[in-house]
Amino acid sequence: MDIQVLGGSYIKGTVQCSGAKNAAIPLICASLLAKGKVLLRNVPRISDVFDICQILRYLDCRVIFKGHTMLIDNVNLKYKPLFFDECRRIRGSYYFIGVFLALFSKCEIWLPGGCKIGARPIDVHLQAFTDLGFTYHIEGNILTLYKTTTNEVATIALAKPSVGASMNALFAALSLSKVTILHGLFEPEGMDVITFLKEIGYPIFYTQEGLFYEKARLEFKLVKHTVIPDRIEAFTYVALGLLKGDVVVKRVNPKDMQYPLEVLKDAGYQLLIKDNEIHAKKSYGKPMLLKTGVYPALPTDIQSIFGVLFLNTIGTSQIEETIFENRMQIYTDLIQSGVECRIEGNKASVLGTTIIHSKEYKAYDLRHGAALLLLALLGDGESKISNFEYVLRGYDDIIHKIKSLGGKITIL
Repeated sequence: MDIQVLGGSYIKGTVQCSGAKNAAIPLICASLLAKGKVLLRNVPRISDVFDICQILRYLDCRVIFKGHTMLIDNVNLKYKPLFFDECRRIRGSYYFIGVFLALFSKCEIWLPGGCKIGARPIDVHLQAFTDLGFTYHIEGNILTLYKTTTNEVATIALAKPSVGASMNALFAALSLSKVTILHGLFEPEGMDVITFLKEIGYPIFYTQEGLFYEKARLEFKLVKHTVIPDRIEAFTYVALGLLKGDVVVKRVNPKDMQYPLEVLKDAGYQLLIKDNEIHAKKSYGKPMLLKTGVYPALPTDIQSIFGVLFLNTIGTSQIEETIFENRMQIYTDLIQSGVECRIEGNKASVLGTTIIHSKEYKAYDLRHGAALLLLALLGDGESKISNFEYVLRGYDDIIHKIKSLGGKITIL
């Protein structure tokens, strides 16, 4: 999918934040763990969610998705090998592994796909599954896991911080009677999943020391849950306001974005933050020196957004990517657009400027594509962005939302 963007338009208005992609995907997978039906509200209408829903239908679940509300009925759920194209297409399909281990004590799945932003091995997941008593085997692109012990009690320590591995370990742990998970990293989206599992009936306790679970006795019931706002989407529209005009972002949780918002305020950008909305006006800030890290540090998912935001700094800003090695493409795009920028490995420096030449761009991943859209809106003419379907994997109705704010975008 290609789009054409005309730069120079003044951006003004209000935009509603959608539900979090990184919460919705594991929540939909986790719905298989419930007895009865699950009603999810504030579900983003993005391609990754549609792919996950299709996998549920392959498994003979009933899924009704209208507006941003989803009803899931798993009464006819059957075990099947997860050899579906959707599993290879999106990385979030790996949450089915932990869920299947909890439900069926086995899983066969094609190795997950997703954006090509660097090496994202699932070794931490596999070690957690092993510690919980499962054995795995990889042949080609097929992963097979099955239960090999009768242990009902386990304590596991994750080898390194990983949200995906933490949630997958939690899902698989639900097959045992008592489990302690140490060094888990859940972030706001993972905490939303924990809240959901507790609503289903799983007794889970999370403290700074670790996560603790004891065997549940589930009852048949309808579970209703509202997906938390997408902090990455919210920050994207905040950055758009700071770069191009006057934007009010509603239905947000600023506490989940505390560090990046503090960075912006410290740099002098004009932000008005309320309980569930953020007002961002075009402004120029001081140079920033930033590094990505695990929550609550700077999220890697907004690193490329900051790269574009650096254009509205008075001086040279620097950033270092510490999570993924292939997430620096936006800085090459900045150079091609006439920006003074230096790239050294996973570090980049950007000199602020008001002169950005419109070009033809190609999105290489979801967040890179969103950053390209911001860059194109700053351009001095018409830009073309190819591979824009990447952006639709994580941003609900982004083209319509930006057009409603005054942006000029045409689907080619």
